[in-house]
Amino acid sequence: MTPENTITLYPPRPLFGEFLPESDGKPIAESDTHRDQLFHLLNSLDDHFRDNPNVYITGNLFLHYLDENKQRKSITPDIFVVLGVEKKLRRYYQLELEGKAPDVVIELTSNETQLEDFGDKREIYAWMGVREYYVFDPTGEALKERLRGFRLDDGDYSPMMGARLHSEALGLDLVVEQGRLRLFDPKRRQYLLTHEESEAARRAAEAKTKAAEEKAEQEAAAREAAEIELARLREELAKLRSSKL
Repeated sequence: MTPENTITLYPPRPLFGEFLPESDGKPIAESDTHRDQLFHLLNSLDDHFRDNPNVYITGNLFLHYLDENKQRKSITPDIFVVLGVEKKLRRYYQLELEGKAPDVVIELTSNETQLEDFGDKREIYAWMGVREYYVFDPTGEALKERLRGFRLDDGDYSPMMGARLHSEALGLDLVVEQGRLRLFDPKRRQYLLTHEESEAARRAAEAKTKAAEEKAEQEAAAREAAEIELARLREELAKLRSSKL
């Protein structure tokens, strides 16, 4: 059986003479809130899958594909994850060359983009075979339920229910925590660290190491001073004994 997230791929067009854009000239996020949420999710995913060379994670990258009429099209997911392809730097993701659709797409929606996110993009992702599709509203202005999730079922998306949505592809839960979309590892029973939390943990570890080094230096200096004092006392004792003889 063909996996849900694969499609019949047309032979790639000759690349000579074909221009595939790398940017549409638009800003990568609509607001500081969107940008911070985007970077938080990317950093968390990158760190979680850092030791797996076959998980590709990116955001705001052109995804080029050939539609049903073999016409070149492109779409730019806010975040997408592809399992089973090489982790490497890309200028764009060309579907027919990579041979695999994203497993997970996350769109950060807004009043301006929600119609597209729930309309054309949803249809395109389902056609491509994207296994899981999530839409999150970082500001809370566009959606009453700020997190919506969909799982591919027989070529169409079925809504995922509940406040905590489990991603079978990622092995992680998506949870809205204090207005921010966070990723939770149910096996370790802990949230993936944000960039700020990672930096705080790094600084705390460095401070702990520095304190331990300073303590070790102080203890070594104290031992050295004690040994010097002990040697001096022994020398005094030896002199006293010699004077009594």
